[in-house]
This record gives sequence, structure tokens and C-alpha cells, in this order.
Amino acid sequence: MNRKSVLWGLTGVMGILGFMFSVQVSSRLRTQFTPLSTYLDLRTQVQEQLQENQLLMNEVSKDRAQLAMYQAAKGHGGQLMAALQQDARTVATQAGLTPVTGVGLSITIQYNPNLPYIQQYAGLFETTADQQLGLLVNDLFANGAKAISINGQRLVTTSSIRLVTTLNNITALQVNTVPITMPYVITAVGDVNRMQAVLTINEVVAQFALMQEQCTVTSYTGGSRSVTVPGYNGPLPGTWAKEVQGQ
Repeated sequence: MNRKSVLWGLTGVMGILGFMFSVQVSSRLRTQFTPLSTYLDLRTQVQEQLQENQLLMNEVSKDRAQLAMYQAAKGHGGQLMAALQQDARTVATQAGLTPVTGVGLSITIQYNPNLPYIQQYAGLFETTADQQLGLLVNDLFANGAKAISINGQRLVTTSSIRLVTTLNNITALQVNTVPITMPYVITAVGDVNRMQAVLTINEVVAQFALMQEQCTVTSYTGGSRSVTVPGYNGPLPGTWAKEVQGQ
């Protein structure tokens, strides 16, 4: 009887060990064959977090520099005022309230009836001008542009590009709620090479030509050949706001 008990005990132990081994192997196989998309999703999330962390670190550095400037001017009225004025100029520049001059390019878009007529695309720009220009300036901002204007209207964070139809059924393009007419001239200050590269990759000139719109790109590479983007002169957020006294 004792021998049988020992055998049954060994059998039970071996069964448990076999079960544990199978669970471990199964776990390893699941880990080994995890879908590739999961890894890609995780890598994308990590990259996004790293980018966000870098942006936050840049903001921290700016705040520390600003704090150091204020502390250095502490107790000196003239120096503190100068520091505040410098800070105000920096904020105005970042908000797009001041003109910017430098290397860049201009893009002129105008209707050209001499371009080949393609029925599928003819007249398309007239009904999608706001979308077409919006995509174009977004590509420029994402590829080196520091400041952009359209027909003299500076684009800032609150800017709008819209097609508006009047009561007379006339469609007009508005930038910053200001009506503009052809030719549309986009002026951009920034990295010329990167901006030209995205225009080439997206075949912008050819795309506009399909809609019978002539797109002319002119580069300004410095020296006497520079370009100026004017400052924003429209109403700012909060311009019409007023304080409401509590009841």
C-alpha cells in the first residue's frame, strides 16, 4: 500500500509539473507571436510621448530663462521695465502681431484659361478654394514656415480661410473675415528648402494646373532677395469681452 501511495503521489506531482510547463510554453508562444500592430501602436505612443515631453521641456526652459531675467532685474526699476518690455515684444512676435522679414517664398495662384481644359477638374478650385489654400498653408507651416500671409492677411492661430456666398449668390473668399480676390498671393518666411520640397512632393503646381489655376512659386534666398510677412492687425481674442459683475 505504501508503494502504491508513493507511485500515486509521484504521478500527481508529474501531472502538476506537466501542466505548469504547458502554461509556461503557451505564455511564451503568445508573447512571441504578439501581432505586429501592437508593437507599432506602442512605438507610436512612445514617440508621441517623447515629442510631448520635448515640447514641455522647451516650455520649462523658456519659463526658467524668463524667471532668471526677472530675478536679475529685481530691485532695479529700470531693468525690470526693460525686461517686461522685452517679454512683451517676444509675445507679440510669437502671436504674429509684428512683421517678419527674411528668406522664404511666395506662391501666386490665378486663373489661366490657356491651361488645358479637363472637364473632371475644371472649375473645382472655385468651389474648394478655402480647402485648397488651407491644405497648402498647413503643409508650409509643417515644413519650415515661420510666418505666412495671404494677400497681406497674416495667418495666426485664430485665422480663418472661408468661402462665403452673398445674398446675390456670389461666392467670395475671406481671410480673417476680410474679402480677397485673385490673384491669391501666399507669402511665407522660413526654411526655403523644406517648403520647396513639400511643394514638389505634393506636386502642387501640377495639381492647380489641373483646375486651370496657374501656380507660380518664387524663392527668396536672402540678401536683397527677402520677403516680408506683415503683422496681424485684426481683432484679438477677448477684444469684445467685458467683465460681468456678480449679482
